Amino acid sequence: MKVLLDAGASLGPSRFGYPPHPREYRKMNVCRERILRAVEEVDVVTMSHYHFDHHVPSFVDWFSNWSSAETAKQTYERKLVLVKDHRAMITPSQRRRGWMFRKTGGKQAKKLEIADGKAFEFGETTVRFSEPVFHGAENTLLGWVLMVTVQCEDEKALFAPDVQGPMHDHTVKLILNEKPQLVVIGGPPLYLTGFKVSVDRIQSGMRNLETVARNVPLVILEHHILRDEHWRKLSQSIFDAASEAGHLIATAA
Repeated sequence: MKVLLDAGASLGPSRFGYPPHPREYRKMNVCRERILRAVEEVDVVTMSHYHFDHHVPSFVDWFSNWSSAETAKQTYERKLVLVKDHRAMITPSQRRRGWMFRKTGGKQAKKLEIADGKAFEFGETTVRFSEPVFHGAENTLLGWVLMVTVQCEDEKALFAPDVQGPMHDHTVKLILNEKPQLVVIGGPPLYLTGFKVSVDRIQSGMRNLETVARNVPLVILEHHILRDEHWRKLSQSIFDAASEAGHLIATAA
């Protein structure tokens, strides 16, 4: 049994005032093709929340989301799709997107099921979803996401999308309580420090990420933290914490 986590990809429509670069479009095309190849081999597709970089919308958009009704159909058709509840602990915009997904791409699924706080058994594999956790700091306007643990026998891998650090201490506790050997996590949005995200919140996210690095043998950094040109230098404390514990830090880049 194979699981595809958050089968989305998108480009920032205006990053520091600039539209996507042609090199980004070429990479976006490669990413979308890789996702569609992966879809052919999986039984289950998950959706942690309804931001467009985490699922495929059904409208045509070649500017930032590289999406269409056909792409959504290819992604979700005949799959068990496990999704964030669009009716509870969700922002108004994501509520609309979740409702729309059910009317469009979600209709292609073999089965569409709410996953919040649930566990699903597939032979020797368990796919376990957290309660909704903050998309960053406590009470953020960005809403909530689901983390997911995939377990087979004694092996556990935990995917913590968009927890931005995690910034929220309760999210750290949930991660550590799972006792995973592998965590895939976005880290704080360093590139937004001081003008969209406060310095205090960024520092909180970095401290909590150090805690994760000390307690988890392998941490794969992805998403927000890698968007800063100087992310490696700014993340030295994370690497030091992992090294002191005999653990490893890698990136999805």
